[in-house]
Amino acid sequence: MDSPSSVVPNYDEEGRLPDEQMVTRLNASPFQMTYGAFQEDVLVGAVGFVRDPRSKVCHRASIVGVYVTPEARTAGIAQGLLEAAIAHARNIPEVVQLDLRVNTINVRARSLYARLGFVSCGIDRRALRIDGQFHDEERMALDLGAA
Repeated sequence: MDSPSSVVPNYDEEGRLPDEQMVTRLNASPFQMTYGAFQEDVLVGAVGFVRDPRSKVCHRASIVGVYVTPEARTAGIAQGLLEAAIAHARNIPEVVQLDLRVNTINVRARSLYARLGFVSCGIDRRALRIDGQFHDEERMALDLGAA
């Protein structure tokens, strides 16, 4: 992966998962959805939507696993995928907030999220450690009741 600080699991960890677990992750349900963008038959981008079913937190959902291949990054694919996930969240009456986390060094992603209405909720210091180097993550939220 060209952006190891953008997602938590690494390639080796994901590669060890049983196929059944991957299929379960990709199957849509009221609490999860994966959006993909394709150019011809090639997956060039993905965004995940996850929601905890527990009653005290089911009013919030999260955007996870945002990734677009380097060759497709200037085509608006990430924005389109995120807009689809936001529209999905808006169609669930119980969900009033959409959360995400983004590496603080990823200026382009942070800017995109802000343009879509996400606001900063704080910084998680040393959220990730990659090859012995710590990375901070910004927590961002979108109020789904806002216009």
